[in-house]
Amino acid sequence: MHRDKLDRLDLEILEALGRYGPRNISRVAKKIELHPETFRKRFQRLQSLFSLHTGASIYHTNLGLKKAFVKCRATPGSGKQLWNCLKADGYWLYLSSCYGQSETYYAIYGIPIDHTTEFKEFLETIVDLQITERIDLDWSTCLHTINLTGNWFDSGPQTWIFPWQRWISEIPNEARNLPKTLVEPKHFPQKADWIDVMILKELEKNAMVTFRDIAKMLNEPANKIQYHFHRHVIGKDLLEGFHISLRHFGESTVDMFCFTFNFHDQETLERFASSLLDKPFMYGLGKAFGKDTLFAHAYFPRSEFRNFVDALSRMISKGLLKSYRYVIEDPQKRQRQTISYEFFKDKSWIYDHNEHIKRLHELAI
Repeated sequence: MHRDKLDRLDLEILEALGRYGPRNISRVAKKIELHPETFRKRFQRLQSLFSLHTGASIYHTNLGLKKAFVKCRATPGSGKQLWNCLKADGYWLYLSSCYGQSETYYAIYGIPIDHTTEFKEFLETIVDLQITERIDLDWSTCLHTINLTGNWFDSGPQTWIFPWQRWISEIPNEARNLPKTLVEPKHFPQKADWIDVMILKELEKNAMVTFRDIAKMLNEPANKIQYHFHRHVIGKDLLEGFHISLRHFGESTVDMFCFTFNFHDQETLERFASSLLDKPFMYGLGKAFGKDTLFAHAYFPRSEFRNFVDALSRMISKGLLKSYRYVIEDPQKRQRQTISYEFFKDKSWIYDHNEHIKRLHELAI
């Protein structure tokens, strides 16, 4: 085993962590028939050498929150103002600056279902204040987490391969059954209580946080936290799963992208989405409401990006894809935050639209 390289056993461990979750290491080790101590040593190595991080992916739909994808371009000289304005609505989840012809920002929000119209007005106000030249808003399903598998890994030289032509040929035969996170929900029920939301918030930061640590923070008995986790967080389907992230392309120069893929129909969208669920360059996927459109978060060695774009062009010529757009994210200027627990009270979300608009006007001065 090369200390600074992933090998096949590392990938089996990572895949098992994504499938079964990282909260019970002994259980995961048993699933892949590996001695727990060997598993722990490997896990520690992945943490130290590859910056392994584990977190929870929330199923926001069952907390009454609808995902919004926002892309906007700052008016000249207003980049900093736009960044701050996008954060004036406290329900933002992710915000990133992007490379391009002008200062562009990409943001994801989880908006209470009863306040989606007000959120649209919030974005329109940013335009009216002339802080942005353009804002594109799309409502989306939850983001489906794509964890690493051993697909496209060559165990011989212990390196990643990128058989783009093989991927293209596989798409027409892919299954059409999408994971629940990519299916447009008809309802957005709010199923959580305050303890559930606080548990989810802590799991987002560290999926391996103990019930005892959460109990101490909330001044509650540990068995109560355990009950809420199993009966509410798991039992009420508040958790989509766990994301297991690390620098799996090693020291290669990599770039992060957000793609928008447009399709001719639902069938081609479904087959394309299914083809991405085990690819090492993907880490998140969402579907636009009412459109045959996917949003994809991707991560490439820079040397492979041109090959990927060429593959997309061949897909368009074959009718597997209609069109695409992308932005390149700036790794030095991106932020994420947990679920907006500070706005949750009496089993409902507080959304102060007037305060958001007031804040925008203050920032525009």
